[in-house]
Amino acid sequence: MMKKKYIVLTSEYGSGARLIGKRLAKDLGIKFYGEEDLLIKAAKESGMDEKVLREYDEKLANVDFNNSTTGDSESDIAAEIFNVYASAILKVVEEGPCILMERGADIVLKDKVDFLNVYTYTSELDKKIERCMRVVGVAEQDAPKFIESQSMQRKLYYQSFSSIERGKMNEYDLCINTDKFDADALEMEKCAAIIKAALL
Repeated sequence: MMKKKYIVLTSEYGSGARLIGKRLAKDLGIKFYGEEDLLIKAAKESGMDEKVLREYDEKLANVDFNNSTTGDSESDIAAEIFNVYASAILKVVEEGPCILMERGADIVLKDKVDFLNVYTYTSELDKKIERCMRVVGVAEQDAPKFIESQSMQRKLYYQSFSSIERGKMNEYDLCINTDKFDADALEMEKCAAIIKAALL
């Protein structure tokens, strides 16, 4: 029996967190909500058009971080979107044990429910590129830029509502360098096993 009923995955883009989440969900018999699932859920629960949420993601992915500034109106939009996701995440948790990936779920659920807080990362760019190609369908020549833009989107989204440093090891219960355990970029069996062991 799992002592913790919820798992939150925060990740370095391309480290395979989505693959791990789906594998864990199948093994544990619980639901997995990735970034896209939470976007759809947030839009449905709030009545906000999915297009608004997608355009916000796209905007963050294309920001020049070194030259970016945030005005009051942008701060208001960021707060509204965070609240939309927060409400959806809390609703999902009410429905039962699950795995949540990104969208600030670790911040939303802090001090509200007992969850396993996991961060996945890898320093192997070739594995990130392979995952982008095989999972997302991005062309090899476009993958490095795509990884960079998606990483920026996650970083800026997180910074819009939290002062916690994303990826700082002591903020998490468990940090996994995914490509040190599973040789196949899509397998993730050993990484999933490590997380399952941490639930007991």
